Amino acid sequence: MLVSVATAPNPGRINEDFAVASPETVVLLDGAGLPSSMNTGCTHGVPWFVRTLGASIFKHATERPAALTECLADAIDSTARLHAGTCDLGNPMTPTSTVAITRARGDAFEWLVLADSTAVLSLPDGIDVISDHRVSAVTDQQRADMAKELEHLPETERRTALAYAQRQLMNSAAGYWVAATEAGAAEQSLTGEVSLSSVRAAAVLTDGAARAVDDFGVMGWPDLMSRLETSGPRGVINHTRELERSDPQRRRWPRSKCHDDATVVLMQREPEGLLGKQ
Repeated sequence: MLVSVATAPNPGRINEDFAVASPETVVLLDGAGLPSSMNTGCTHGVPWFVRTLGASIFKHATERPAALTECLADAIDSTARLHAGTCDLGNPMTPTSTVAITRARGDAFEWLVLADSTAVLSLPDGIDVISDHRVSAVTDQQRADMAKELEHLPETERRTALAYAQRQLMNSAAGYWVAATEAGAAEQSLTGEVSLSSVRAAAVLTDGAARAVDDFGVMGWPDLMSRLETSGPRGVINHTRELERSDPQRRRWPRSKCHDDATVVLMQREPEGLLGKQ
């Protein structure tokens, strides 16, 4: 398949998204940013974690016929072992990431989503959207439960308190699942497959690139896919930035950050309809 990629950091910050792609396989990660004052127990940081984990997932997914959940589990395990000797992986603030994978293999188009990145498939009967909103459900509930406690805190302290509360429910049945240090989290991913011949186009997006739909509600997924196919991933990110800049005080669309890292990968079928099969 034809693949195009665009990514942009939260302005003035280091990009904690990571994407790697071939004509058959796409891996997209969105590292969980934390207030800079927080001790994560890791000497490497979130960018290192997403690059290392993402590269390992891609290697497993392209070199092995194993299920995507197995590829992800093995990548989480090998990444953890790489820095277990230097970092405190038991620290609840240890680096974490969302994961979205698509893979064309044989006659199938497979997908995996863990945490709140999104995969979108353009199929003959319409648009199919796969996103794991367990993280945002937990965070929204905690924000409501802690409203009085957070009300008079400065923004950085509010983010710290929320981040700490959120991590108490990380990778548990009562909370949400994300790629961190526990390989078993991979089994909690949303997964599926469709016939490869039925996929006209597909995209994976980090939540910062999906804001126009998920957070701002100014368009639906069919509209976003149409924009993607006409203006490309860069056009979608530029549009997202325009929306964010139109609401700098975050009054119209309340959100923890005015901007966020944003990454989009678009896969489109070759005109001949032949590439993408292995």
